[in-house]
Amino acid sequence: MARKRRKIGFYYLTVSIDNYDKQVVFNQIITYIKDLPRASKKFNLGDNKFCVLDSVTPYLNDNRYKIVFKSATHSFRPNLIHQQTIDERENPKQIQEGEIEKTHILIKAINGDLVVIFEKHLGGIGMNQLVKYLNNFTSQFQRDQNLESFRFGHEIIVKDDFLEEIANLNRVTSAEIYVDKQILGGDALNFSNRTNQVKHEVVVSVKANNRSSISEFANDLYASFNGGENRINKIRLVGKNHDNNDVVIKTDFIERQEYINPEMNTETGEISTHDIFTEMENVLYNFN
Repeated sequence: MARKRRKIGFYYLTVSIDNYDKQVVFNQIITYIKDLPRASKKFNLGDNKFCVLDSVTPYLNDNRYKIVFKSATHSFRPNLIHQQTIDERENPKQIQEGEIEKTHILIKAINGDLVVIFEKHLGGIGMNQLVKYLNNFTSQFQRDQNLESFRFGHEIIVKDDFLEEIANLNRVTSAEIYVDKQILGGDALNFSNRTNQVKHEVVVSVKANNRSSISEFANDLYASFNGGENRINKIRLVGKNHDNNDVVIKTDFIERQEYINPEMNTETGEISTHDIFTEMENVLYNFN
């Protein structure tokens, strides 16, 4: 089989309510959608395009999900033309039909976060469209179950040079600094030396004033992180890019692979679902 290069994106899937386990909430919604009749899973994306949840496969104690969406564009059926002979013939498909495009998504719950590895290509769906899809059925689920209202969202995980990514942000709005628990009994805080039952890392959260940016503070943090004194274990920054989208920069996710090369069926041009998930799993392994 031939291979086809595919770009993959990295995201966090967020939930707009506090004190709820994101994995539990996501599992409820995705299970609700999966159990609907197939025609009821359809969602119109606009511009004569629609998508449908095709399959969900939870595994490894249900903390990972292999998800496949199918999408298509309808109301367009011009004649077909042969690339060698240039002969034309009438397109046999119906005006309501469109060629199937698959989008493969791998989701893993890690330390309370939902990390998403998303296949990105022109014919498929995007992360924004996935969130809209989930929120559409979340509203239905909440009405059916009379539950508290919540919404899904997403944050972009960047994978390039840390300082360059900070510079590319319009604003840095918050920072989480992961430091050793010994700081609790150190000279700075002197709270207690009894930290045996405390997790290894302590998280210090810093937020910017309204409409301000803490980018210079973030640069200083990264200098300390790279300073060799092991005072900071890792850093997680949240900011806004110039399109006002939320962006997450995390030292754990620097230098992530952006492309994979799954097998392609040369008769149909389709990517092998088994093979692309295998390659995604290899990337996901680095998130442990």
